[in-house]
Amino acid sequence: MALVRAFVRFAVVGAIATAIHAAVFALLIEATRVDPVAATVVAFAVAFVAGFALNRRWTFGSRAHPVAQLPRYLAAQLAGLALSAAIMFFAVHLQRWSPYAGLALSIALVPPVTFALSRWWVFRT
Repeated sequence: MALVRAFVRFAVVGAIATAIHAAVFALLIEATRVDPVAATVVAFAVAFVAGFALNRRWTFGSRAHPVAQLPRYLAAQLAGLALSAAIMFFAVHLQRWSPYAGLALSIALVPPVTFALSRWWVFRT
């Protein structure tokens, strides 16, 4: 039961981080003359910090020093990004499927992987 609760919290944090990313991106694009690529980088950084803080405290209840966990969290998130890109490449370029099929596969496959990395490596007790 604790595992299911943690995964649900992880999913909620992912949704919050996505909303933060979108809001920061839109704010930068609409209120400033920031280039969209730069806006994406800033939005990713803000969402990354929020996701780390929320997952660390709320999802996994970690009491370890955050400096030790932050590089592992970054590695886990980059692994998720790499897996997502590989899935998209497979779906679109090898299978000739719609990019939305690749997106659906990524949504189904990547969160369990990043959750496992977070639970048993990044925030392990």
